[in-house]
Amino acid sequence: MGKMLQFLGRGSAFADENNSAFFVNGKELVLIDFPLSSFTKMRRIGADKLAGVKNADLTVIITHTHGDHAGGVATLIHYAFYIMHRKITVIAPSDEVAADLKYLIERIEGCDPAGYELITADKAERPWLIGVIPTIHTPQLAGRCFGYNLLVEGNNVVYTGDTAVIEPFLPYLTAGTYLYSDSSASGSRVHIGISELLEKVRGLDIHLYLMHLDQPGTIFDIAEGSGALAAPLYK
Repeated sequence: MGKMLQFLGRGSAFADENNSAFFVNGKELVLIDFPLSSFTKMRRIGADKLAGVKNADLTVIITHTHGDHAGGVATLIHYAFYIMHRKITVIAPSDEVAADLKYLIERIEGCDPAGYELITADKAERPWLIGVIPTIHTPQLAGRCFGYNLLVEGNNVVYTGDTAVIEPFLPYLTAGTYLYSDSSASGSRVHIGISELLEKVRGLDIHLYLMHLDQPGTIFDIAEGSGALAAPLYK
């Protein structure tokens, strides 16, 4: 079973390494969410080493604006502009999320406009970006939380972002899909529980990877024998 995506971190909000994935498409390094913990790790490793090519193009796609998902974006823009001398592309799932990101990047962080391009997914024109999937996460961000449907290495990939429900993603789970899903030990009103997740996808011909883990030991005890795997960390 291929990895499709690799992860700079797979922990929940209060983990040392917050959830953040990436894949490579040609010369483009695509980062899915980018907390500050991922910036620290990527700077140490090197963006070009992650991409496997020199002078990789850097793109960040954002699921929602919580700090453990978008908190490192502005720092990456600063670093790429002043140190790497590269321009970052930031892709937002909707106009509303794009407006929130613009406020964060420009008004709060003061990034140089020459250092980034902010576009919405419907205007991104990327062959790997099939579409966005609205989902339910926190009430405070109602209507501003999304997952993504991607094409990676010729495979259908569904990435939930943070979600309390799996139902919005079920129509996208065709045979052979790689599903990367939010997973919590017991479930809550903002994160789907591992037991509920396994029940809802039981019998589907998919590859299930678990991410945004709050209690990994408990989660994998419950998932034992289900075929679900931990989202693969980059080493």
